[in-house]
Amino acid sequence: MSSPKLSPQAQRWRVIMFTVPIIGVTSFVLYKRLILGEPRRELPTDLKSHGHEKVATIFTTGKEEGNGAAST
Repeated sequence: MSSPKLSPQAQRWRVIMFTVPIIGVTSFVLYKRLILGEPRRELPTDLKSHGHEKVATIFTTGKEEGNGAAST
């Protein structure tokens, strides 16, 4: 589905509407981390306890051993 061609002014407005919220949220997160000292968010993972064995198993067998999360 092709939409009608936007005027240059409408294109600028569309760019502003999409980029300002992204820049605002990114700036706020960086402010909290750098100025307020909030720690960086990390994804929950158990790679810290036995990551090398798990990665080696996935690469050699093509599936993860353990709780059956990636069983086929």
